[in-house]
Amino acid sequence: YHKSDEWSSRSADGARLFFRLPGAAGAADEEVEGSMVKKRVLSVAALWLALIALVLVYTDRDEYRWCYEGEDVALIVRSRQEAEAAQAQEAQAMQAEREAARARTEAGEWGDEEEYEGAPETRPAMSEDGGLNLMWGEYEVSVVSSGAQSLTLSPVSAGRQSFIVGGELTTPQGGGEAQARFTLTDSTQELFLACALPEGVSAQEAGIVSVTVHKAGAGVFSRDLAAWAALAGAVMTVLMVLSWDTSARGARRRRDALVLVCAALFASMPCLWGRLYEGHDLFFHLNRIEGIASGLRTGQLPVRIHSSTLLGYGYAAPEFYPELFLYIPAALRLLGVSLTVSVLIFEVLINLAVAAVAYGSARRVFEDSTVALGAAVLYTLCTYRLANLYVRATLGESLAMIFFPLLIAAMVEVLLRDERQWPLLSLAMTGIFMSHLLSTMFSVIFCALASACCLPRLVREPRRILAILKAAGVMVLCSLWFLVPFLDYTGAGISTSVVINSQEHVLTPGSYLVAFSGLDPSVPAEMEDYARSIGTVPGLALMLGCAALLVRRYAHGRGGARSHLALVLAALGALALLAATDAFPWETLCQMRAPISTFFMQIQFPWRLVSVAVPMLSLAAAWGYLGEPARRTAGMAAIVVLSAVLGGYTMQHFTMQQPMLTAEDYCDTRIGQYEYTYAGTEKSALEPGYASDGVQQIELKGLEKRGAQLTCTIENPGRGEYIELPLLYYPHYRAKLNGQECRVVRGTNNVLRIFCSTYTDSAQLTVWFDPPLSWRLAQGASLAGLALLLAALMRRRRLRT
Repeated sequence: YHKSDEWSSRSADGARLFFRLPGAAGAADEEVEGSMVKKRVLSVAALWLALIALVLVYTDRDEYRWCYEGEDVALIVRSRQEAEAAQAQEAQAMQAEREAARARTEAGEWGDEEEYEGAPETRPAMSEDGGLNLMWGEYEVSVVSSGAQSLTLSPVSAGRQSFIVGGELTTPQGGGEAQARFTLTDSTQELFLACALPEGVSAQEAGIVSVTVHKAGAGVFSRDLAAWAALAGAVMTVLMVLSWDTSARGARRRRDALVLVCAALFASMPCLWGRLYEGHDLFFHLNRIEGIASGLRTGQLPVRIHSSTLLGYGYAAPEFYPELFLYIPAALRLLGVSLTVSVLIFEVLINLAVAAVAYGSARRVFEDSTVALGAAVLYTLCTYRLANLYVRATLGESLAMIFFPLLIAAMVEVLLRDERQWPLLSLAMTGIFMSHLLSTMFSVIFCALASACCLPRLVREPRRILAILKAAGVMVLCSLWFLVPFLDYTGAGISTSVVINSQEHVLTPGSYLVAFSGLDPSVPAEMEDYARSIGTVPGLALMLGCAALLVRRYAHGRGGARSHLALVLAALGALALLAATDAFPWETLCQMRAPISTFFMQIQFPWRLVSVAVPMLSLAAAWGYLGEPARRTAGMAAIVVLSAVLGGYTMQHFTMQQPMLTAEDYCDTRIGQYEYTYAGTEKSALEPGYASDGVQQIELKGLEKRGAQLTCTIENPGRGEYIELPLLYYPHYRAKLNGQECRVVRGTNNVLRIFCSTYTDSAQLTVWFDPPLSWRLAQGASLAGLALLLAALMRRRRLRT
């Protein structure tokens, strides 16, 4: 990228605009220009119409349709006696689990090593043993019968009955078809149709010919295909718009855009298989996305309680883990896209964003589009980032890695060049903070190191310090909507302990020379070889580029400013790599007195510091490969080949796993994490829809749960001193009984307990989550901060031009 070339192009455009000859020639030019605009608009419209037509043609008319005929009818239809026996057995098992949980609590223990009895996290929609495992939504059921007597059927699920609304149907006498619709408010497993069958008579013998369950609205226009088509259309539209510029500058932009798209698509290879593979943290993030979607569809904005998590008891993850960007896949879920495709598209978007941001940031640092292109390819396809996204499935850290290159570019501007570009620093830090808290801590540490290296300049030019403070202030203002609830709940005593003995999770220096890393089945788990088992290494392509940089610097002696900057970035990256190994005194630091030891144990896995090293090493390595103009063709070829081979190996091994989730599969809402709940919460003892007065179970009639709001009717509410409801307690829940405010506290197993004083035969109960005024004010302040940041970015753009 050369400013002189850009200026020449702009000058030529200006000449064409301002030096037109008047008269017929000018009119002809306007007519030609108008014709070109029409053709361009028509070409874009034709592209989108073609994509819509493809979605209509390739939509599977039987998607989300499960049919049972003949003997298979017995797999979906149960007798009333069987359904009642299954419900009683489930209730008995939950009673035993509550007693075991109570015993563990009295013994001072917390948690069960065999929680949920090893229940699978995901299940196929159509179970081989019978029944359906379905995600939330509306479903249609159709029953065809040939018997003389009418039959009444209704959907049932032992232990999950409170999630089912409606669905009862009666077949006509003499045979025929009957239809009904039911709604699942939360994910429901082992769903059957219960029917009053005579004893010893099977469903087929009773005249039931077939049963079909179909997701409402499916099979007409595939939402999954439409989402893929929208993503493809957006990328192709950008490429088409770039093709309209026929100048030399336009040709360079098209070349760069094509390379970036190809790199991002290659990095998205596991996503393009259409199956979601089981990464380490994937299940937790799936529940976060489902939790946001369940909150949004019931009117929460922002979502403060994941009402679908933990079998509808709710989970306050949003107050402890930033999830601003997870609203993207959650919005796709609300549009009817499957959970699997929502996550896959989100991961492709992450790869596209990484490539674009890395390119733009590197071009700003080196003022060279070819070097920027090399840095973007190296960063997008580096081993650690791919392992982070797929093997570990840490969506939070993967999102933060989008903004790391921008943070480097912003720090270069503020510390060395134009400090008026501080809005870029604020944007980068806000993006990292809204993605991952530990990544924010790492970023602050290395920004402090970079500032210390430039301390003499900062002392001479205090306006740069002011720019850093302004960036930090705007970042905090934009983040208040998360910070205020975070501090509120942390002070309320909710467990946030993530302390791990960090010294046990470090790399060895030799790990950085491993070329083909990750998922080696021959490595025993007890060896904890994180390079070959997970792939937490920067990748040999980066290391070779940095080696080339050092060789060139040694051979040529003192280089220019950009060469020196690449060397500094390589040094800081090497420092981060060193801190991720056993060469750093982790053992000593973790054995020191608190709070020093607590701080270093909060890092959990020191090899995470590789994520900070990778963007700096990518920029340095790109300069090592491409710094010499005469050897750029060979350097770019080396970057592409090494990145594709080394990164492709990691992804190839990843796709050899069994898929965790396909489009129609069921995803459980019971999670194993113990963070973000009160100490002693036994999640395995949470029974959907269970309410108690402290002595025995009470019936909640007309139970309706919309997100974090629960309404029902209670018979004889004054029978006991209090009522415990199927919601986990968190501060700021409120309740009213017959319009009278009730006191809300923590109850048994930290569920929500309300004290009532009415003695009527029945009472209407309403429970809802009511964020306090401080939270609402913080949201307003963050919107003001966002407006300020956008205004500053627009002003920065004007200053640059």
